[in-house]
Amino acid sequence: MSRAEAGAPDTVADVGRDEAIAVLFRAHCADLIRLGYALTGDRGAAEEATQDAFISLYRHWNSVRDHSASRAYLRAAVVNRCRSVHRRRARTIRAVEPLRPDLVSSPGADSDALAHEASHRIASQVRILPQRQREVIVCRYYLDLTERETADLLDVTVGSVKKHASRAIAKLHDQLEVSP
Repeated sequence: MSRAEAGAPDTVADVGRDEAIAVLFRAHCADLIRLGYALTGDRGAAEEATQDAFISLYRHWNSVRDHSASRAYLRAAVVNRCRSVHRRRARTIRAVEPLRPDLVSSPGADSDALAHEASHRIASQVRILPQRQREVIVCRYYLDLTERETADLLDVTVGSVKKHASRAIAKLHDQLEVSP
């Protein structure tokens, strides 16, 4: 059944604020939480950042010029709120918190367990990258955004995206003892 047959609006601009926010929430909430989690490593903080983004969009709906750009607005709002989480953490915790052993599966002979452990190792190393490098890596390799899309989302130049991605990858190679 197509969207039109199901009675779904073609765009969020075709409906009122309440319905538009509900449509956006159903379509993008899970992805935004995953983005927030990738940036913070904290599900609660990711959910809060996502909720705050939707509340902000709801409050400012009438001042948003292009409602078709609402998804980009939400994504940028989640990134900005995750930056705030890191600023708060930096003020209260000066040392990097080690990955808790109870959150990591113990590796077994199974390749899935090994892949899971490797994924946790990489995620823990990405979390300790400098903020801008972490954001670029998440946008480029987790969200699969182009360099231009990443630059637009983070409000930096494409050259800056390339620079931060290169430095982050080099640092990850060193930390994970991977040969390029």
